[in-house]
Amino acid sequence: MSPLLIAMTLLGCSDAGDQCQAVRVLAPRYQTVDACNAAAEEILTRTTDVSYPVVAVHCQKADAPVVALASR
Repeated sequence: MSPLLIAMTLLGCSDAGDQCQAVRVLAPRYQTVDACNAAAEEILTRTTDVSYPVVAVHCQKADAPVVALASR
């Protein structure tokens, strides 16, 4: 069985943070959701090329469909 890989998806959201859409899936893949979440703040700090009022990340199993969630 192959190891579970977690993908970090960058989301662009409305001002209210309630209407989000996937902008891109970022590399690298992570071994756990906790590791992905731990990297999120640093990724968001250096993401400056997204034209949305709110930018968030969502960590999930790499082969799962993207679920648009509001910023945490």
